[in-house]
Parts: sequence; structure tokens; C-alpha cells
Amino acid sequence: MIVGIEVGGTFTDLVMANADGSLTVHKLPSTPSDPSVAAVDGLEALLKSTNSEAQGVAELLHGSTIAANALIQRRGAATVLLTTRGFRDVLFIQRQDKSTVYDMFYSKPEPLLTRDCIYEVEERLGADGGVVTPLNEESASDLIYRIVEEHTPESIAICLLHAYANPAHEQQLAKMIATRYPEIRVSLSSDIAPEHREYERTSTAVIDAYIGPAVDRYLARFGERTADVGIPGTPLIMQSNGGVVPLSTARRRAANMFVSGPAAAVTAAAEVAQREGVQDVISIDIGGTSCDVCLITGGQPQTTVKGTSEFSVDGLPLNVVMTDIVTIGAGGGSIARLDPGGMLQVGPESAGAAPGPACYNKGGEKFTLTDAMLLLGLLDATTPLPGDIVLRPDLSEKAAQELCDVFDLRPVDLAERVYRIAIANMAQAVRRVSVQRGFDPRAYALLPCGGAGPLIAAALAAEVGMNTILVPPHPGIFSALGLAVADIRIDYVRADGAIRLGDLTEAELLERVDDLTGRAEAEYAELGYAASDLTLDFSVDARYVGQGYELRVPFEPDEIADGPDRLVARFHELHQRQYGHSFLKSSVEAISFRLTARLPRGSVLSAPAADGDPAIGSERTISLLGDAASYKTYNRDELPNGFSAAGPAVIVESTTSMPIPPGWHFEIRPGGAVIVTRSDA
Repeated sequence: MIVGIEVGGTFTDLVMANADGSLTVHKLPSTPSDPSVAAVDGLEALLKSTNSEAQGVAELLHGSTIAANALIQRRGAATVLLTTRGFRDVLFIQRQDKSTVYDMFYSKPEPLLTRDCIYEVEERLGADGGVVTPLNEESASDLIYRIVEEHTPESIAICLLHAYANPAHEQQLAKMIATRYPEIRVSLSSDIAPEHREYERTSTAVIDAYIGPAVDRYLARFGERTADVGIPGTPLIMQSNGGVVPLSTARRRAANMFVSGPAAAVTAAAEVAQREGVQDVISIDIGGTSCDVCLITGGQPQTTVKGTSEFSVDGLPLNVVMTDIVTIGAGGGSIARLDPGGMLQVGPESAGAAPGPACYNKGGEKFTLTDAMLLLGLLDATTPLPGDIVLRPDLSEKAAQELCDVFDLRPVDLAERVYRIAIANMAQAVRRVSVQRGFDPRAYALLPCGGAGPLIAAALAAEVGMNTILVPPHPGIFSALGLAVADIRIDYVRADGAIRLGDLTEAELLERVDDLTGRAEAEYAELGYAASDLTLDFSVDARYVGQGYELRVPFEPDEIADGPDRLVARFHELHQRQYGHSFLKSSVEAISFRLTARLPRGSVLSAPAADGDPAIGSERTISLLGDAASYKTYNRDELPNGFSAAGPAVIVESTTSMPIPPGWHFEIRPGGAVIVTRSDA
């Protein structure tokens, strides 16, 4: 058996993949005070409901929001930063945020550390890694002693100038701390983000140090509790890059866990899309708190390593490999409110798991998107949600009254406006990952997941102009499914500063490939995996001379047998596609060489097919974008392969529902996915 556990802000999702290919799912409310409680409670409930023994679990995989929560809530460890003399203010100088140039009320992100927690070390390296000023170990030892006496830090971040080219000084400082104060966690920029750009590297090292103790304690506690349940072996933990690593590795790499849950959903989305023969999809994962959107082109999710404001957490750059996800505060729990100008807005504030939407009857008093969907008929009040939550339309109407009085509306009319605003916000997120990057969303299929994803899919597709929706099996617990199919993955980078790509010889290129390959094989060997089982994907970050941003250029080792010409030509092609122009006579610089080393795992993404003709359940009235109609109800578990029907209809399953409006029709695919298309497309 394989078990995946994904902890979200509102619900915790579990899936069990059995040896016969069948899947068992379970969903329960999250426990924000200690996410491991819901995770382990759900695990025990899942085992009990299937009469399974814990010893029969061959693999346990886990994704959590613990890293993001620790940073966003600013509940990290007492942290100190050691940096090169003269660079104490890097975290405060920051970079210009070009995305906010028209924001009259903009304020810079607040650094995690105050200036009195940043100390300068007497040392200096050159850009080539050569020692300009040796590290004074006696002075550094005295400084470390003073830091511990004054701050008693849990964690120390070390980021020295040009340490990506030569980590020796950082490693010397780390050894001194470990020898004298082994209880203090140390985060080295040369380990976490060994690349140039001082601000982003410093920010990443500080983030890792700041959240590291909380992540380490949580994962240790999760491992202990699952062991107490009787689960054998070491759990695998999801990372932001869409792959998993053993728990012991994840404990050392806290900065790699920020979007582990959303990344798992994207991994599953890519798997489903490839299996269904749909290479280009836009996945949209809508849960109780957020909406996560990712562009998948040619079957591969986009990833990023840019530590800019666009790829940041709480405004702070994070320079690690991450699935390129755009996240907005728009989920089922998003609260409807008035902005300072008196305009109706939805989100980013969320009711979360506690108290939750008003209709949950858990003390919530704010009108949310879930309340709106209940009043519009998208949710069925007669069907409890996971966790035995009985929906109360009367409480939704009560919560709506304050805003209804402001706009002189009926509750159902307010619900219509809230739903439309949420759709508009999500459509903008879809355009950010597609139109703003040179891709036409109309050429893509929309893949909705999360508990609220299918509820919103048809309206969102219509808003963006998309004609196809690919609804995967078990969309309501899709992140947990993504855990079960994720490869073991570790990313490696070799920073070269800025060298002319066209001047590199075949031997120099192969030396970089061999260096990255050797590092990957050595680390996987330590984890007990054979090098022969690895899949290796190489790329180079390149740019034109004078540019301040790079494009990632993939390549195979045999493509560099004749030198760098093919890499240079491919860069020109990618630049032309991305930006609409290229400079064929300009020199190209290589900034970093990268390797993604994967250990493939099998797929469990399927749903059993039903036999016979499906029964049509009771009809219910749904108001979708101003048009009220009577929708036929189908139980997804009863729909056989090849079955098709036209809207208006609603497909109901245990963790979500999918309304099919008039003008659309759906078909059940052999693998359990549902293809929804416009009738006139």
C-alpha cells in the first residue's frame, strides 16, 4: 500500500493506493495549531476504514504548509546572520519591486531580522572564489561567543560574499559553531542557494534558518507519530520542486518545502494530462484558502529559481527550485468584504478551517465564497461535507445580511456578485501564467482540482475563453494523489558567474556535466538508491551579455559533443519565443549549469469504471452566472467509461461536485478523467 497525506489550510486529504490498483480516500478538517494531529488522525481513520494494518504501508508520503505558515505568520526561530564586512544592510536595501511601481501605498517587505541580529565577519572572497582577505578564526570565534551570549539563537544563517564560488569560509564558520554549540542550527548560503545575486542568496539563507527549527521539529514529530502508529520505513516528504525526498533530507532543507502541497497537485496534473494525451493544460487548485495556478506545456510543469518579487514568499525572495505556481487568496473560505473605497471584494482573507464559512456552523460569521456557492445551488445542503459538516443555508443568509443592506440586494443576488468577483480574480491568475508569458490560454485545457476547483471550472473556462476542461479522478484530494505519484527528486546547480557560452570547449562543458552527475550519484548512494535508476535532466541558465535575467536552456550530454553551438542556437530560439525577438549576433553568457536527478515512481492515478447505465438522481436548481436552470444529478462512481451527456448537469462525488452548464457536454474517459467541452467548440 502507498499512502499520501496532504495538509492544507482548511482540510487534510489522504489517499491509499492498494496493491490491486484501487484507491481509498479520506478527508477531514485540518488542525492549524498542530497539523500533524489531523494527519495522524486521518491516517488511523483510513487504516481502520479499510481494515488495513499499518505494517502493510510500503510508502508514506507527506506534504505540508508548515514552512509557509512559519514564515507568513512570522513565527520562526530566533535567528542571527553572519555576513561579510560591508554587507550588513543587504536585507534592508533589497531590490526595486517593479511590479508595484504604481502603488501609491507601497512599503518594502519587512526583513525577518532586525539590524542588531546581523553581524559582520572579517573576510573577503573574489568573484572567482579566490581569497582576498583570509578569515580571522580567532576574531570569528570571539564574535560567535558574543552572539550566543547576547541572543541565544536557535539558528544562525551564514552568507558570505561570493561563497557560491568558494564555500570554504562559510564551512569554516559552520564547523566552529558546530564544535562549540552543536544545538544551534546552521544554514549556509553555499549549501542552500549556491548562486550569484547577493540579496536573493542572503534572503534564502535567512529564510531557511528562520523556519528551519520549526520544520525540523514538525517533521521529527510527524515521523515519530507515524512510527507509533506502526508505519515501517521513512516517510517521503514533498518539496516545492514537485518531487519527494526522505524525511531526513527534508529536515535539512526547510527552504525547499514552501509550496509542497500545491506542487503535489501540479505533479498529479501533469501525470493525468500526459496519460489522457493532453500535453498543454493549466492546472488550477482551489481549496479553502487559496487558488494555485500552474502552466503545464508539453506535459512538463514550469519551474523557476528566480528569487525576485514575483517568486517570493511574503515578499521575501526565495532562490530555490520551485514549481512555477501563481497563488492568490481566493478559495472556498475567502471572505466577502468592502474595501476602503466601498467596493465589494472577495479575499485574500479567509475563514480557514476555524471558524470556517458561516454555513459550517462552527462560529463563522463572515460571508464567504462557500456560502455564496451554497446559496447559488452549486453546493447541495442535503449532502454533508467531509468531516460530517452539515451545510446551513440559513446561516449563509444571515452572514450575507450586512453586505446585502449596503447594496440593497437579496442574499442570492449578493452570492452571484461574490461568485463573479472570485471568477474574475482567478481568471486574472490564469492570464498571469499564460498571456503575460506569451501563451494563449485558449490553446490549453483547464485542469481543476481541490475541493472548489470543479465547482468553479466551467465559469472560469468561459471567462478566459477556454473550450476544454479535464477533470481528473478524485479532484478533491488531488494533492494527496500527487504525493503518491511524485518522483524522488533532488536539484543541483553549479554557478559559473558569467562566462561566454560560445567560448566553452567540449571538455569544459563535459566537466560541468560530470561534476553535477557525480554529486547526484553520491547523494543518492548515501540515501540507498542506485545511480543506474536515475533520470538526469541537464540545463543551463543563459542570457545575452548585459541582460539581468536568464532563460533556462535544456540539453542532453550528447548534444555538447561538438561544443556549445547547439546550446547557443537553442537559447536564441527560446528568447524569440518568450519575448518575440532575439539577437543572433550578440554573445550569450552561461550563468549556471543545472541538473535535476529523479528516481521515477509508478502511477496510481486511475478510477475504477462502473458497469451499466448510470442512474439520474434528483434535479436541483443552480444559478450559474445569472442563468438559473434545473441540473440533472449524476453520481460519478456510477458513470461507466464512454458515457457522455449534455448540460445542464452536475457530477457529484464524495469530495466535490462539477456543474456542467448548458452549452457544454461531458464524457467519461477510460482512466477515470472527465472531459468537458463546449458544444459549439
